[in-house]
Amino acid sequence: MATDSPPRSLAPFLLFLLACAVACVAVSSQSLWIDEAQTALKAIPGTLHGWWHALDIEHSSNMQLPLYMLYIWGWARVFGVSELALRAANIPWFFVGFFAISHFLRRHSGLRNAALLVFCVHPFVWYYLNEARPYLMQLSGALLVTGALFSALDQPDEPLPTSWWWLFAAGLTVLCGAGLLGVPWAAAITLLLIRRPGFCRSMLRSGLPALVVFVPLLTVLAIYLAWTLKENAHPGEQPMSLSSIPFVFYEHLGFVGLGPGRADMRSGGLRIFLSYLPSLCILGIPLIYAVVRARAARFGLAPRLVLPVFLVGVLPTAFVFALGITKHFRVLGRHLTPLLPFVLCGIAVAISLLWARRRPLDRAVAVCVVLALAGSALECRFARRHAKDDNRDAIALGKAALAKGEDVWWAGDPAAANYYGLPFSMEARPGVALFQWDALPAEVAGEKPPDLILLCKPDLFDANSGVRGFIAQHRYSQIEAFPAFSVWRR
Repeated sequence: MATDSPPRSLAPFLLFLLACAVACVAVSSQSLWIDEAQTALKAIPGTLHGWWHALDIEHSSNMQLPLYMLYIWGWARVFGVSELALRAANIPWFFVGFFAISHFLRRHSGLRNAALLVFCVHPFVWYYLNEARPYLMQLSGALLVTGALFSALDQPDEPLPTSWWWLFAAGLTVLCGAGLLGVPWAAAITLLLIRRPGFCRSMLRSGLPALVVFVPLLTVLAIYLAWTLKENAHPGEQPMSLSSIPFVFYEHLGFVGLGPGRADMRSGGLRIFLSYLPSLCILGIPLIYAVVRARAARFGLAPRLVLPVFLVGVLPTAFVFALGITKHFRVLGRHLTPLLPFVLCGIAVAISLLWARRRPLDRAVAVCVVLALAGSALECRFARRHAKDDNRDAIALGKAALAKGEDVWWAGDPAAANYYGLPFSMEARPGVALFQWDALPAEVAGEKPPDLILLCKPDLFDANSGVRGFIAQHRYSQIEAFPAFSVWRR
């Protein structure tokens, strides 16, 4: 970022060292939470047939992540299925994203350095780097595709080189193969690129080798994804609500680490944010200042590009929100991962413009934005309120109780129970935990009171309050609390 930064040849190297440090620090061996446990069960089988059987029998939206699920299965054959190993599978994709920014912004050193810095300290990147799910993979595909878009629009009169076509086609494949919800962005960006002068002519001259390789892959992928839609393997989370919309931008703009943990948000609602207002303002105030300044400069875009780039970001976002409303699933920040490159670029442009102005206040604001994002990322990684569901420790208590001949109820995720080796059943049997999920009070009223009850996320696993009513009726005492868990004993 401008003349007072390290020499241009040194800045990318220092940023690469920062990326290496992030890759080492951001990935943890915390307990797997619900969705990660589902990923782990697809990575465990030793054969492709077993992998497909595990995916098919679940018949969920995981079927619409084919490239990631195949990748994590192959990764596990080499590195194993521990918590750390499964999450470390994101590290190569983190560096693919780093490379995409470095490559496509290479002609704009100040913006490139700012974008790499924001990428390395952004809490969204940290959070999903530390999660055994496809979002870092999809982000890297999105960065390749949006980087290719930027490069093509930045030099509209230059022919697109062969390397551009290889990276663009690979990015499309990763973006869509890591999740069905990447398709709207892939379509929007491709349609915008087709409008570029000479695009089709360049495709015939320099793009044919890449197209010969990737068009068949994309065709097979499109047929497969269409089949999963026909099979009704769609997200089955919670109904979409209007409150989900601001939370998406709360997460994408980097506030998530400075606010309450996700478990607290589930139970506390909007009121819980009031106690975090001072910390949220640490990022919010300088970010607003930076964005207003950048908006006055149209974020560095030529006037003819403002509306097309705006629409490419907005229309797919609106489509996914509409899909959430009509298909009754709750849209979260991770479902809009392909939007993040636009956010990262917007913040990077704002920071670089402030830095280039050389005014002490502007440069101080730029530094504050970066430090606040870094602080938010560190909070996501290390603060207890942001810890993942502690299935591992809760299940360890359950297994110890079963070993003593005690009766146990498991009101938690079956995939996590399978991964951590807790035997469970829908019927009461010696040495096996009784599985309870959304039990009605009448259904559990006549059950023999167990010695131990493991209850996870009551709004999800005890929505009918059957287990909680049973706990109150039989005067259980809470003996332990883990992230997302309460443990009860008679």
